Amino acid sequence: MRHTVHEMPIPHQRGFWEKTFFDGKIMFNMSWEDPEMDRRALKIQPDRHTVISITSAGCNPLNFLCQDARKLYCVDGNYAQNALLEIKLAAIETLDYQTFFDIFSAQNPGVVSRVYRPHLRPNMSPASQRFWDRNLWQLARNIYDYGWMGLFCRILRRFMDARGLPAWRREEFFEIRTLEEQRAYYHEHVADRLWGPWTRRFIECKPLMFMAGVHDQQFKLVDDRHGMYDYVKERVEYALTQVPIYDNYFLSAAITGKMRGKRVPPYLLEENFETLRRNLDRVTVVTGWLAPFLDTLPAGEIDRFNLLDIFDWMDKDAFEGTWRSVLRAGAADAVMIYRSGSYALEPPAEAREQLIHDPELSRELLAIDRSTTYGSFYVFNRRPADAANRPAAAGNPQTVAGS
Repeated sequence: MRHTVHEMPIPHQRGFWEKTFFDGKIMFNMSWEDPEMDRRALKIQPDRHTVISITSAGCNPLNFLCQDARKLYCVDGNYAQNALLEIKLAAIETLDYQTFFDIFSAQNPGVVSRVYRPHLRPNMSPASQRFWDRNLWQLARNIYDYGWMGLFCRILRRFMDARGLPAWRREEFFEIRTLEEQRAYYHEHVADRLWGPWTRRFIECKPLMFMAGVHDQQFKLVDDRHGMYDYVKERVEYALTQVPIYDNYFLSAAITGKMRGKRVPPYLLEENFETLRRNLDRVTVVTGWLAPFLDTLPAGEIDRFNLLDIFDWMDKDAFEGTWRSVLRAGAADAVMIYRSGSYALEPPAEAREQLIHDPELSRELLAIDRSTTYGSFYVFNRRPADAANRPAAAGNPQTVAGS
């Protein structure tokens, strides 16, 4: 096993919904952050930048490893998510590219049953071994159909069948090559069938949204500010009419149950496989909360932060405390990115004094987002030390967050 594993104590008890959906079970069978946004925002320099990312399904960290990050920390409070990353790391270390691709693109996933015990299991931590000893059948059948999100997507596909959007119609949509044709197809064949009172009931059903990875705190944040139905409708319509559908592997996996050919995340492309294998010893997998782990690192250790939507999940104290930990661990030229289900989620005032927001790049990248998941995206640079000691001018657009 070439990667490093580090386990930390979880500092507090989980609530009912979090324990039910997010603790010890795979929630995210794929990561829902568009890697092209992250690549253009973080500008990772090969062999120079140390990167930290929430693990999620492991897609995001592996996409950064393709970019030759000097060191990569992958942190998640759910050991099942780290188990999913670890089995991918073991596959990269021990399997040929085609077998790796067949398993994790789900084009021939059953092959994992043959290679698991001789090749994959010995190259994982004991916790991940125990997890996959019990749950390998999910990977063998098609990981994109399992975990809580997989269950949600199967329910979603049945719902779409009932709404007059059968599988063949959905398959046809993903072969469209131009935005003009895509918009026409959506308005003619999809919009009237998809939206309405039944879909509102579907979206406003909390247990279904929890299956889709919407944390209770995040549900309240979005629903209180925007209304969950209106928010989801706006995000989905944008993705289906303004962003090319042909290479949208996020929606393809969700709506059709599979990725299509080589239209996959960067880490699944053959040209990146040897880079991943070469860089495996740069990876540390951490089970625990982000802030306590950051506090164990030397000050200034991290150059690039991929924080996903973790702030949506936090109360005020955790939000402010996590930002303090991020800024302590951040290098002088650190770049931080995060997302929110809300259309606006500014950092706390204490953090904003040390940050420079790039609103133009944030908006530009959100406009190409294929995942439909987030209402806002943020790119922040660490403010130079001399400027950080001066009060920010009121209303300075560089210090005010926005989508």
